[in-house]
Amino acid sequence: MDRRRFISIAAGAGVGVLLPLAAYRAMMHGTNVGYVNVKAYLKDGPQAALRAITPNDDFYLTSAHGEPGVDAEKWSLLIDGLVEQPLRFNYDEIRKLERYQTTLTLECISNPVGGGLIGNAVWGGTALRPLLERARIKPQAKYVALYAAEGYTTGHTLERILHPENFLAWEMNGEALPRRHGFPLRIILPGKYGMKMPKWLTRMEFVDKEFLGYWEWQGWSNSSERQLQSVIDDPHENALISGTNFVITGWAIANQAGVRKVEVSTDDGHHWDEAQIFSNPDPSRVWAFWKYVWLNPARGKQTIKVRATDGNGRLQSSSVAGEWPDGATGYHYITVEVA
Repeated sequence: MDRRRFISIAAGAGVGVLLPLAAYRAMMHGTNVGYVNVKAYLKDGPQAALRAITPNDDFYLTSAHGEPGVDAEKWSLLIDGLVEQPLRFNYDEIRKLERYQTTLTLECISNPVGGGLIGNAVWGGTALRPLLERARIKPQAKYVALYAAEGYTTGHTLERILHPENFLAWEMNGEALPRRHGFPLRIILPGKYGMKMPKWLTRMEFVDKEFLGYWEWQGWSNSSERQLQSVIDDPHENALISGTNFVITGWAIANQAGVRKVEVSTDDGHHWDEAQIFSNPDPSRVWAFWKYVWLNPARGKQTIKVRATDGNGRLQSSSVAGEWPDGATGYHYITVEVA
């Protein structure tokens, strides 16, 4: 097996050990496909996706080097490197900055198609770009290296880190970030997978060349733009259904392009019909909820598939690929029995 198909994680004593991808998946903490009941939100209309909040204790967890216990009184965030004015903020100072709040769906790059390593939360913090403008980035800067308290690293191009939608978060669902979700501070870049948004953030260093972080050196994507995907939430695999019509529901998500259209096939992909997107309040940040009314379903075993089109008109890839290195692709499908 290619060495890049192995994941390096730090043991408690700080010694790196290599684990195969299957073992890495086993360490992830998440819920099953049914973690959100989209059908339950049908009555809520356009704002339904914003109300489908994942409790902090149920939000998926990943970490490369364990979960550090950061002392807020000793912690600080440093913005330095190729900047005219290096900046340092302690915890009290960062929380006094102009407040920003948004709902955003976060997903792990190791989430399989239809998997549960995804969650939706209300994040509170401050916009990042005003701080970078205060630091006055030098013209020769091309990249930013991000460092976390437990040793994790990653990076972004200058263009991507300057997007106005990016922010620093110190709150999650109305409370201070839990330790395991990044207390005291994490960075959020809408449209990226979670591996590019370090928890326990301590430093942002601007440099003049590409920076490869911890997972990137293992062969994972350095861009980590979230793949366009759509998932059937109800019915579940092997469900027994009956009646002259049946409502199929699910969700879809993209990167910053957002979701424009969702289509459903009830005959294993031979024919496609457009579903109704009934909640898509912030296409570049939050999952979209959709429904499809299946009229007069034929009896017997039937395969239901779903696919999405993003805001740029790009159709979701039907090519089946695993999570490594760019995120999983392929259509989500289930088989049901029609009585």
